[in-house]
Amino acid sequence: MNVEELFTSMVERRASHLHLVPGSPIMMRINNQLHGLDGQLLSPQDTRAFSDAIMNEQLREEFEERLEVDFSFSVPGLSRFRVNIFRQRGSVAAVISTNPPAPPTIEELGMPELIKNLALESSSGLIVVCGPKQSGKSHTLAALVNYILEMRTCQIISLENPIDFLHKNKRGIICQREIGTDTLNYETAFASLRHQSADIVIVTGLETYEVVSQALNLAAGGTLVLATATAASCQVMLEKLIDLYPPHLNQAARSLLAVGLEAIIGQSLLTKASGDGLMPAFELLLGTSHVKSLLRENKLFQIHNLMSTVGRDSGMQTQEMALRFLVKKNLVTMEEALRKSVRPEEFKKIMSLPY
Repeated sequence: MNVEELFTSMVERRASHLHLVPGSPIMMRINNQLHGLDGQLLSPQDTRAFSDAIMNEQLREEFEERLEVDFSFSVPGLSRFRVNIFRQRGSVAAVISTNPPAPPTIEELGMPELIKNLALESSSGLIVVCGPKQSGKSHTLAALVNYILEMRTCQIISLENPIDFLHKNKRGIICQREIGTDTLNYETAFASLRHQSADIVIVTGLETYEVVSQALNLAAGGTLVLATATAASCQVMLEKLIDLYPPHLNQAARSLLAVGLEAIIGQSLLTKASGDGLMPAFELLLGTSHVKSLLRENKLFQIHNLMSTVGRDSGMQTQEMALRFLVKKNLVTMEEALRKSVRPEEFKKIMSLPY
């Protein structure tokens, strides 16, 4: 297959990833399972030829210098693709992921109504979508952004590395800036924000102190910040945000979160019981006064318990509660829910309670 046929096949088969590794057949990840496209093994020459075909001269130079490169591009009428090309055992390998041509909707993802209200009503603060790798974080963020653009008159500035979904201007307008393409780096992009009159700022990847500190200061200062990050649960996400600060600034991080935290949405992605697709389970932590008090007092270990008790009255839910609902509704199997559970013993206990 040539490049165009490969990408078309990805979309037709609803594959999330394409893996090209010398010594292996072409592999596609469908519903989180790898499937060989045919029995023919790829040679180093095959993967090199593929990589050369989709990189321009600038990307080839970057690859030769750094031995890896990450970029995204669109195929009109087909989809948008994210490409990572790297060296392994002296040869070239590639992993390509794809998203639907249009962002998903909140309804398609089955998000709780409370998340929809957060997107509609929040005027400031930090909303983080977190989860493990390949848990659909970018899809959830895209659905929230799409809903805001439809419902609110606002300006959104997104700082993305790289851009996964292309959004259209609607009631709201959006300027999508790709790091390395539209701006040199996060530092210069954040510095420009004060001149851009942004009502909402999108940040993909709260993974470094420099990015987190900028995002928290924006949120505490009155800007609505929507972000994604890798973390197993809402409580782990909070701990990660604080731990990214130098130890002597941990209290400052907790203070900023106590002012600016709006919500953390933790999600995991499960195979449906019917076997015909994937379904997200949403954990939800809200920045209530009780949660903010625990942050100020450095009692993060109490937050999960709060979410499963008094926090339920304000709409919070733990991952265990979300998984239990999906199992009881026969949307996912008990085995799949247990496999994806962050706290399997606690999940078993909650499953034994009367529904």
